[in-house]
Amino acid sequence: MWARNVSGVQLHEATGVSQAKISEMIRGKRTNVTLDTIERICLFLDCTIDELVEIRK
Repeated sequence: MWARNVSGVQLHEATGVSQAKISEMIRGKRTNVTLDTIERICLFLDCTIDELVEIRK
């Protein structure tokens, strides 16, 4: 997201994902994100899921 110079507000406006949810994801506080949310963000950013999501074990 940062490489594309997109703010959390712009992401909210373009995807309909709440600003609170976006803020929590950016800060790493939200760990339970739906596939619908991920898909909306990926479509807007024109990226794949693996470019957006980091899976930790």
